[in-house]
Amino acid sequence: MVAEMEVVMGQQVPILCPYTPMEEQDYLLVEWFTMDRNGGQQRVAYNVKGTVGVDRGTEYTDRVHMDSNNSLVITSIDVSDEKLFSCQVTSNSGSDTGRTQLKVFDPPEPPELKPNSGTLSVTADLALEIAQCTGKNGYPAPTISWYKDGQFLNITTEHNKELYEVVRTVKEASGLYSRSSILYMRPKKADKNSIFQCKVSYKMPKGKVGMEESEPFNLTLHSLSASSSPPSQGSDNLLDLPTTTDGILLLPHVTKADSGTYRCQVLDFYSPSEVELEKDVNIFIHYLDPVVLHPTKVVKVNRSEDLQLNCSGSGSNLPTLSWKKGRQQMGSGRTLSLERLTYPMAGTYICEASVPSISGLKRNESVQVIVEGKPEVDIQQTILQDHDQTVKFTCTVLGHPPPEIRWNIPGGEAPVKHSANKYISELLVELTPKLIQSGVQCTAENKYGSTRKNFKLKMVTPTPSVSSKPALEEEQGQTGSTVAVIAVCVCVLLLLLIVGFFYFMQRRGQLPCSRGEKRSL
Repeated sequence: MVAEMEVVMGQQVPILCPYTPMEEQDYLLVEWFTMDRNGGQQRVAYNVKGTVGVDRGTEYTDRVHMDSNNSLVITSIDVSDEKLFSCQVTSNSGSDTGRTQLKVFDPPEPPELKPNSGTLSVTADLALEIAQCTGKNGYPAPTISWYKDGQFLNITTEHNKELYEVVRTVKEASGLYSRSSILYMRPKKADKNSIFQCKVSYKMPKGKVGMEESEPFNLTLHSLSASSSPPSQGSDNLLDLPTTTDGILLLPHVTKADSGTYRCQVLDFYSPSEVELEKDVNIFIHYLDPVVLHPTKVVKVNRSEDLQLNCSGSGSNLPTLSWKKGRQQMGSGRTLSLERLTYPMAGTYICEASVPSISGLKRNESVQVIVEGKPEVDIQQTILQDHDQTVKFTCTVLGHPPPEIRWNIPGGEAPVKHSANKYISELLVELTPKLIQSGVQCTAENKYGSTRKNFKLKMVTPTPSVSSKPALEEEQGQTGSTVAVIAVCVCVLLLLLIVGFFYFMQRRGQLPCSRGEKRSL
C-alpha cells in the first residue's frame, strides 16, 4: 500500500517511514530510496546500526537528512520532489518496505489582467476580444473563470460568433505552470455598464481550493458612423469619424477592432424624400494573433537528445502552421520533432502562421536551438611533395560551448574562425623530417570532453618535368623530317613528268633515236 503526503512548495517536510513494526526493535539497516516512473530506484540516505549518512552524487545530497525516528527530512520542497519515496527496513527477523507518494502544491501569482483598450462595436457580427487573464507559476496548473456582473460565464473553447475563450497552458523551466485565457464575446448595448472580472483557482492540500480575483473592468462600446458633412448630434450609438470633402473615410493601420458596420450619411435638405441619404457597409478585418512557441526564445539541448517544438496560432481564420530553418522547409503542423540532435541541426527555427486564402496574412515567431556536447573534429589528409616546404593544416571543429583548439606543435597557436557552432583553425608549419616522424595533432576541448585527431601525412614523389631544350630539338627534328618528305615527293613528280614527256614524243616519232633504231631493224 502506498501512503500519500501533500506538501506546499518551499516547506521542510519529514516523510515517515511507513513500514510494519517488527516484534523486536532489532533493525540493522534503514534505507531511503527515490523511485522513478519506470520502477528504477536510487538510494539517498541510510542508517546502519545507528550510523546515519547521506549518499553522495544524488539530487538530494545537500537537501535531506534522517532524524531520530528514521524519517527522511527534505528541505525546500520543489515540484521535482513530487515522486515516490521508499523506506526499506532490514533486521535479523527479516525486512519490510513502505512507500510514500509525495504531492506538491504551489499557489500561482495574483492574476494579470489585460483588458482590450480599444473601443468595441455593438454592431459587430462576431465575437471580439474582451480581455486576457493570466495566472503564472502555479502547481498543479491553475484554472481561469470569467464573471459578468458577478455571474459565472459558462464559456466553451470552440470558436463561435457569441462567446468563447482561447486557453493556453505553458510549463515553465522551473516546472511550474502558467495558464492564460483570452475572452471573446459579441458585445451588446446592455453590456455598456456591465462589470467583468476573472478569477484564478488553484488546488491546495487536503482538497482545499484557493482563489485570486482580478480587478473589475468595464467595456467601451459604440456604433460606427461616417459622415461627409458636419458631425451628427442626434444619436448616442454613433461615433462620427472624420472624412474628406469627397466623402472618403481613411482608416490607417487597421486592426481587428476596426471590424464593424460603417454608415455614410449625407445632409441635403432640398433633395426629394425618395432619395436615399444613408448607406451602411460592413467591414470585416482579417487578422492573426501573435504566434506562441514553446519553448521560447532560446533552448539548449544535449547532442543526441530529442527535442519537440510546439507552435500555436489563432485568428479570424484558422491559420496553417509551417516550420522552416533558413530557406529549408522543415515540416507543417503544430509540432516539429527533432530526433537525435546533431550539431548541424542547431540554428534558428521559425514557425509561420498563414492563411493561404488571404494573400499576405501571415505572422511568425522563432526559437534558437543550441546543441551542446563534446566537440567533433574533422581533418583532411595532407599530401606532401618535399621535406623543406611550408604546409597549411586545417582543423574544423563542431561543438558548443565554444571549444578550445590546441596543436601539438610548440608555438602552434592559430587564429580561429567562427560561424554558428563551427570553428576553423588553420596553422602554417615549416615541414621537417622530425615533424613528419612525430605527426601533427589537433585537439578540441570544452566542458563536455575533448577530441583529438591526427593528420595523415602522405609523401608523393613529384613527376619530373621535361626540359625545354629537348622539346625544341624534337620539334626541330620533326620539322626537318617534314621538309625532307616534301622534297622527295616533288622529285618523284618531276621524274614522272619527264618520263611521260619522252614516252609521248617517242609515240609520235619525233625522237631521232627512234628512227635510227627502226632503220637498223
